[in-house]
Amino acid sequence: GTIVSVFRYDQTASQHHSASVKVESFDVLPGALIKPKIHTLRMVLYEGGGAGRDRFIPPLNTNECSSNRYSSLRCSEVMLSDLQNHNLLLNPDGTWLIERTVMLTPDSSLWMMVDFDEAYLPFQKFPADANRGIDAFPSRARFSIEAAMPITLYSSSLLLLPPVPDMSMPFNVISLSCTLWAFVLGSLLNILVKRATESVKTDFTGEKEKRPIDKLKEKFKDKIGRLRSVFRKETEANAATNTNETAEMDANK
Repeated sequence: GTIVSVFRYDQTASQHHSASVKVESFDVLPGALIKPKIHTLRMVLYEGGGAGRDRFIPPLNTNECSSNRYSSLRCSEVMLSDLQNHNLLLNPDGTWLIERTVMLTPDSSLWMMVDFDEAYLPFQKFPADANRGIDAFPSRARFSIEAAMPITLYSSSLLLLPPVPDMSMPFNVISLSCTLWAFVLGSLLNILVKRATESVKTDFTGEKEKRPIDKLKEKFKDKIGRLRSVFRKETEANAATNTNETAEMDANK
């Protein structure tokens, strides 16, 4: 995007039609929301042709000032060195502070454009009340005319809400990671401790560790024994039933 800052001096709205005005400005480009490309800073001064009016729309290209449509308009690019005074200050958080002092003639306007990229803050740099938004400080301009009291104007301050990440995600990621590590380490410790316990038991009792095939044989024997016990119980139950039936038949005779 592009940030545009405009100073206008409307000749019809001023009581001092021939006097120049001294403008001392202070602009703040917040680094928490944008990344200003200060090397793209450019300024254009428009004079005449209603350049100081509120509804003035400048041409897209300075070369168009010489066309018939803007016959009474004069435009020129202004460098920082051409200003009476200027100061650029970069804060550690990426915020740029721009101070400028310029003289404007009647029916003129100074346009400043700065390109910027969007800034995405990491969650560590968000304030505690991230959903409230971030304050964008206003700009200030002081207008001084000869034989008149200086006037200081301020732009509107803004409360902007940047893209706010889900602050619970770090907790969820940490919880899942800890659960996974607990499962892996717990299983590993269980296997190691179990094997160590069996080896210690074998050393003290002198018992030999059973081979896998021996363990399978024992399992088969155990299952066969259970089946035999079940069949034995069923056989005994059938025999008892037959005995009772025979006794009842004898009693009826």
